[in-house]
Amino acid sequence: MMKTWIDQVGYPVVNVKRNNSKISLTQKRFLSDGSKASKNKWAIPIQIEEGNHENSILMKSYSSSVSLKNRDSNFIINSGRYGFYRVQYDDYSLASLSLLIDEKILNHVDRWSLQNDLFSQCTSGTKQLQEYLDFTTSYHDEDDYITLLNLAQNLYYLYKLTTKEKFSDEIRTYTAQFLGTIFDRLGWDSKKNEKHTDSLLRSFVITALGKLGDKEILSEANKRFNKFLKNKNSLAADLQEPVFVLAAWQGDKKTYNRLLSLYRKSTLQEEKIRFLMAMCNFKQKNLLLKTLALSLTPEVRSQNIRAPIMGVSANIYGKDVLWPWLKNNWKKLVRKFGVGNPLANRIVASVGSVIDDKQERDVRNFFKRNPLPGTERVIEQTLERVRIRSKFLRRIKAEFR
Repeated sequence: MMKTWIDQVGYPVVNVKRNNSKISLTQKRFLSDGSKASKNKWAIPIQIEEGNHENSILMKSYSSSVSLKNRDSNFIINSGRYGFYRVQYDDYSLASLSLLIDEKILNHVDRWSLQNDLFSQCTSGTKQLQEYLDFTTSYHDEDDYITLLNLAQNLYYLYKLTTKEKFSDEIRTYTAQFLGTIFDRLGWDSKKNEKHTDSLLRSFVITALGKLGDKEILSEANKRFNKFLKNKNSLAADLQEPVFVLAAWQGDKKTYNRLLSLYRKSTLQEEKIRFLMAMCNFKQKNLLLKTLALSLTPEVRSQNIRAPIMGVSANIYGKDVLWPWLKNNWKKLVRKFGVGNPLANRIVASVGSVIDDKQERDVRNFFKRNPLPGTERVIEQTLERVRIRSKFLRRIKAEFR
């Protein structure tokens, strides 16, 4: 059994089709880019949970089948996600599972893994995005941190990916509605005896809603930022990042100068990083370039140079800024962080967020002319992620046109 897992790369996806009480299973290698899989085969421990009954088989061939005890019962495969494989259900089985999610019958690991697998199938092109969006409506009453964060990140990623498309408002509106439901439960301020994970989720949701254009969130963030400028003790530590980021998001040169002044005056590295990252979230390209230029000065430590670069790469308004700037300032960057520094891999990887597959040749040619030992593998991994994302976007555009 172990030989099939040790001697070959990758991992499988198990396709599930139900016909009354019979479940048909087929396996193939999972590939994120949707390319044709090679004929890899694994010995997969299949666990089928049917109500209170469990059945296990070892799937050694490309296809197999198993019978349920009841033709009308619900079932789930790989409950608890103990097996290292993804599961792709047929439409009927997936719809049945969505009802179990809605009623909180499934445990939190299964609720997370089902949507996680489905999103990966959208990315690879074996499922359509609308199927995922429809499936997420079953999570309206979700309260598990990992599940909610993964859902929120996936939806916000879709918004960022499609922001320049004609149908982007459709994605934005749905994402804002989903995140708004989470915010209604969490609010701005922490509650007595709340879980630490609520604080982490609150920060992400507030930031995302603000960037999605929620006027009330943006207004409140501005109020809290202005209050912070007068009294630094007025803003809770877990709200500083979203408030600073959203102040920049709707800010101007005056706001930039305020954040820069706060950065320069601060003596705490953790606080300085918050201000520096906030300065990566302006919409104005000239202000983003100022932040990048700041990273080359002695005001930013060499070990922190990745922060502004990664920050701008995550900003939808930084897509046309970062790659040209990196090319023009590459030698200065290398001199600052030094050859052989692991930070180089982080900086190279950030390129993947701001280019598409049409720019792959440009990236390859640049690093061929400017080789940096130790980054070769990261360059290939980054370009692979770019190809996957570009293919995904083209499929979404074809689906929503």
